[in-house]
Amino acid sequence: MRRLITIALVAPTLSMGVVLGLSASAQAACASGPLRTELKDASLVVTGTVTTIDELPGRQVYTVAVERVYAGTAHATLEVQAPTADRPCALPVKKGDHWLFLSQGAAKTPVVRADWGSTPLSSEAATVVANVLGSGHRPSAGGSGTTEVRLTKVDASEPWGFWQLALPGAVLAGGGFLVLLLARALGRARH
Repeated sequence: MRRLITIALVAPTLSMGVVLGLSASAQAACASGPLRTELKDASLVVTGTVTTIDELPGRQVYTVAVERVYAGTAHATLEVQAPTADRPCALPVKKGDHWLFLSQGAAKTPVVRADWGSTPLSSEAATVVANVLGSGHRPSAGGSGTTEVRLTKVDASEPWGFWQLALPGAVLAGGGFLVLLLARALGRARH
């Protein structure tokens, strides 16, 4: 009986330790390195205010009013995606928050994660960014992501006339007709 009581008291304690240990290891896997290192590895570094949050399956899409661009290119409005709150390396982003977003790689909608260095914008983070990447620049005008295309006319000559287009075809058709007549005449001569 004593063993059952001991097991009943010890088992919940052990299982709680295992659960806490697993959650701590998951959090440690999503911990970012020093911000200086993360900034050097990032292909996009921007600061801005989150204006909207769209919940999608397995991810969230944030619309950000970009204030400064330190690496990469961004328009005044940028969409970034991140894991949802129930997934590892999610960001605790709320509408209206000021954030420093870092993304690695290139995607149409950049991916931001806690383990890549994205963090709420603080004076300490702003100081580190300025020391590593400089003062940055304002985002490019616009927000649609569209690029203006300028076309250059390569050939300014006049288009060909009807006879210039029709003559080669007429010559080929006439030649084919002559070959057909010749083949017919030779076929009759053999019989």
